[in-house]
Amino acid sequence: MKNYLVIILLIAVANLSMGQEKILPDSNYKKRVLQEFKDNYSKCSPSKIVKGISFLHKKQELWSVCKLDTGNRIITIESYKKETYYQEIYFEVNRKLRYAKETEDYMPKNSFTQMPWNVEYFFIKGELVDIISLGHGKTENPSWNPDFIISMYKNRIVEYNKIIKNSK
Repeated sequence: MKNYLVIILLIAVANLSMGQEKILPDSNYKKRVLQEFKDNYSKCSPSKIVKGISFLHKKQELWSVCKLDTGNRIITIESYKKETYYQEIYFEVNRKLRYAKETEDYMPKNSFTQMPWNVEYFFIKGELVDIISLGHGKTENPSWNPDFIISMYKNRIVEYNKIIKNSK
């Protein structure tokens, strides 16, 4: 009986040691990332911001890209479709996504009603480690996948590169 217990214990330890190590943030990680984002955003002077307009996803989108001397970059994309305001923010440090925010704000015409929703994503070395969701929106859908923001970000980088290429 002891041999079986030892074998099971060895297998469990081997599986744990060979498994991919999950990066976990400490309790203040989100606060530090938000402060880092704010500090970088405050350095986005007009000379560091490139603005553009595109027509993607069946709506006109306003792009604002802040490239800082440190190599960090903040990409903001804003648009309206019908009665909803959309905003995406991507904050990169060393070309790796550190923070992202997705906002949808439903505002009917001729009304003071507003239904905001946003989710903030936090990354370590480009890997999603935590989220904060506020309001009623996509996050309430059981099929919502928070990792989808990574493919959204990658698609936005491709779109950004096309816009830059076409503007030359």
